[in-house]
Amino acid sequence: MDVEGAIRSRRSIRRYKKKDVSDSVVRELLDLARHAPSSMNGQPWHFTVVRGDQTKKKLVQIKNKYCPVEKQAFRADLIQHAPVIVVVSVDRRESYDREIENGVFAAANILLAAHDKGLGSVYMSAYRADEPGVSEEIRQALGIPGHMDPISILPLGYPDEIPEAKDFKPLNGIISYETFGNE
Repeated sequence: MDVEGAIRSRRSIRRYKKKDVSDSVVRELLDLARHAPSSMNGQPWHFTVVRGDQTKKKLVQIKNKYCPVEKQAFRADLIQHAPVIVVVSVDRRESYDREIENGVFAAANILLAAHDKGLGSVYMSAYRADEPGVSEEIRQALGIPGHMDPISILPLGYPDEIPEAKDFKPLNGIISYETFGNE
């Protein structure tokens, strides 16, 4: 699949087949993730691969505990049913004050590479600016050192759903030239 095809056809997948994702495929995804851009080429990433049911259960509990009221329809229970989870963390010492951006770039590479390999995933945040407890509890649950920040949780598996096509805003409605609102 070419890059344009991957970008245009990728969808958030929340249901997975009961089929394992091999370690070699996960390693390929993580290899591609490390090619993401990062602030000053700090390459601050660390990827925690989770397969154990108990660890998944902890992540579900943490995410659901901090789930905002407006997002209750998107609770984290799906984590428990994904064959593998990748938690993207970044080292603050190598992030140059761009922890979130660096982590999200690596996560985006994983999402697109997973889709290219026939896997599904959905982006889940491991932080909330207004609620640092979620990151701290994830850090503790996974033994992540204090100088590292968990940024993203990415469940991975073979899709057991086909989401409907998305409607997108018209391109002309989201572009300005020179100054905001200037069409």
